[in-house]
Amino acid sequence: MKIFVSSLTRRRPEMLNALLGSWAGMTIPDNCTVTFLIVENDTEQTAAAVMEANRANFPNSNLLYVLETELGIPFGRNRAAKEAIAADADLLLFVDDDEEVAEDWLVRMIDGYRRSNAALLGAPLRSRPPEAKLSYIQQRMYENVEARYAQKEARAKQLATLNSTDRVTIVTNNWLAELSIFKTHNIWFDEAMRYTGGTDSKLYADVRRAGLVTGWVSDAFVYETIPPERLSFAYQYRRARDQSNTHIRRKSQTLGRPAIVGVLPVPLKAVILLGQLIAIPLTGGKTMLDAARTMGWISGRIGYVAGTKSSLYSEVTGS
Repeated sequence: MKIFVSSLTRRRPEMLNALLGSWAGMTIPDNCTVTFLIVENDTEQTAAAVMEANRANFPNSNLLYVLETELGIPFGRNRAAKEAIAADADLLLFVDDDEEVAEDWLVRMIDGYRRSNAALLGAPLRSRPPEAKLSYIQQRMYENVEARYAQKEARAKQLATLNSTDRVTIVTNNWLAELSIFKTHNIWFDEAMRYTGGTDSKLYADVRRAGLVTGWVSDAFVYETIPPERLSFAYQYRRARDQSNTHIRRKSQTLGRPAIVGVLPVPLKAVILLGQLIAIPLTGGKTMLDAARTMGWISGRIGYVAGTKSSLYSEVTGS
């Protein structure tokens, strides 16, 4: 098989360098030709020096770099798919530029694909703390994020299989797709959602709607380094707000629901939020992330009715 492993990057050279190092240390699956592709989504080249510094670490694989000047994650992801299609590849895999992959990640992803009937597969995301010294609040928030990732991984392992993901959404932080999704079925990342986030969730929904099989590889791990600036109540609130806004907007448009339906659960959520806020000092901060996300969920739903849209990915965090 001919495989493209890709990541989007924008002004995070240290994280990109760590990702490339983990790619270089990976085991390559049998009977596979692998091309590694970095798509820089920016108005000018800033990652070229990092790419050149790592090129010698890929003696047996192609390491490609392209600049996509149309800003927005869906444009970068679609550019990666177009590059893979132009090279007549069979599969495209995505991870994020703030992640590192396990040494056996690609072997396990390809093994899972070969044992499944799926056209689209996902796998778990685990967290790593930043190297910087964290404040008390940041440390508590990191522990909350770590626990949330572990819960999501356990849930997916329980509910999803190599040939079924009925209650698990596949997103591009750990993602494998047959290129026939783009070429044959004409399913692409929605470029109308330039900065909102959620284009991978929408593509997943479109793949399911097309009747294609989706699956889950439970033992192919990637590790996200959480920058300190994401470990605040305010950031986690904004992230949840924008995710809530994008999710209800997409669901309402797909199902033709009136906007007001999106806010019907808000009173119940407000009661839950009050309990989570009260519990923060009583639990040593264990409900801090839950409170931030519930508050963001409420705000996102109200914002949708008011006509606001997410701009979650218009700013870069991390280094």
